[in-house]
Amino acid sequence: MKRDVRTTTLALATFGLVVIGSAGCSTQDMVEAAASADPAQTGATSGTEAEAQNLTGELEFLAPGEFIIDDQAFFVAEDTQITGGIYACPADDGVGPDGRGTVECDLESLEATLQGGTVVFAEVAMNEDGIAESITEYDEDSEPGTPEEPGQGGGEDTPGTGGFTGTATGELEYRAPGEYVVDGTSFYVAEDTLITAGIYACADGVQDPDTGNVTCDFDEFDATLANGTVILASVEIVDGIAGSITEYEA
Repeated sequence: MKRDVRTTTLALATFGLVVIGSAGCSTQDMVEAAASADPAQTGATSGTEAEAQNLTGELEFLAPGEFIIDDQAFFVAEDTQITGGIYACPADDGVGPDGRGTVECDLESLEATLQGGTVVFAEVAMNEDGIAESITEYDEDSEPGTPEEPGQGGGEDTPGTGGFTGTATGELEYRAPGEYVVDGTSFYVAEDTLITAGIYACADGVQDPDTGNVTCDFDEFDATLANGTVILASVEIVDGIAGSITEYEA
């Protein structure tokens, strides 16, 4: 499909002109509808762009490489991180304690699952270009961000906060930009999270002359994880947010 057709389809979804699940509405029909639509009625402008956001809900197939969640269309790129394990790329141990899939999944398998009529729930991190940076399947009975059960990762939930507090140690798993899982515990990275690495993340970083530690930039650390590099770390978490992430060698 040509890029201009994809862009038009995305714009249609953005302004509510796409009727999800309509078997009689082809992509070409939607393009023709966009051409004839009155801008005053849609509110569309030539410079309209998608907004970077997280989408959560039932994933629906629109066209190869195009999906919709909650009436918002988005595209899949070659470097989109797709994680399944429940219905998409199912596996015996394909779901973690947080209800999220744990199996790396390819686009073809995901599309085949959706086209076969299987219902898949997912959380999508979409950038401002309307492209998914990550797609993570989750169990429909588990909402993304649900706190872990007490005792997960060696700590406990703090009453009234809804977030895990404690220390979690093990292999980091990438979920979305700034959102990871370690030892079955989900957590987020804040602006003031101290990231100490130097082994695989920020391997060329400059060591502190006094401590020998390498302070790692979040963007570089996040990109290393998103690329599939295995990183072991000890994470100090308060209310579901990492105070520090310290990489260690196996």
